[in-house]
Amino acid sequence: MIKRMTLKQFLAKYPNDDVCLKHLFDTRFGPAYPCPKCQAVGTFHRLRKLPAFTCNCGHHIHPMAGTPFERSRTPLPTWFHVMFLFCAARNGVAAKEVQRQTGVTYKTAWRLCNEIRKYMGWVDGDGQLGGPGKPRIEVDKMFVGGQ
Repeated sequence: MIKRMTLKQFLAKYPNDDVCLKHLFDTRFGPAYPCPKCQAVGTFHRLRKLPAFTCNCGHHIHPMAGTPFERSRTPLPTWFHVMFLFCAARNGVAAKEVQRQTGVTYKTAWRLCNEIRKYMGWVDGDGQLGGPGKPRIEVDKMFVGGQ
């Protein structure tokens, strides 16, 4: 049986932006990612002023591109904390609870929750129902069609 990580262990594992960005890079590209420009393996190091990695040849990789945190000013540890809350909760997480636990504004908490829910739906293959010109319908725990 798998033992779940506690919040204290999680916060100790992902304490700052550098650790979170490194984890994101390793998860998306792998530790032995070859540079698309020079094909060198394992030569990426963190840029000082940008949330990106660079190869010795000067090619940059932005691990947050194409993810929900792409154009966000919210720190990555906050995003990771909210994702931990979503994975640990059985019935979802309210934006008000995220606001209380992370100290962000309600608007930011709502956006974090919305982006994570959209991404989780995309990963699970659960799209929205409806069509062009029709209102979108969200389905949750409902059987549609079939015999």
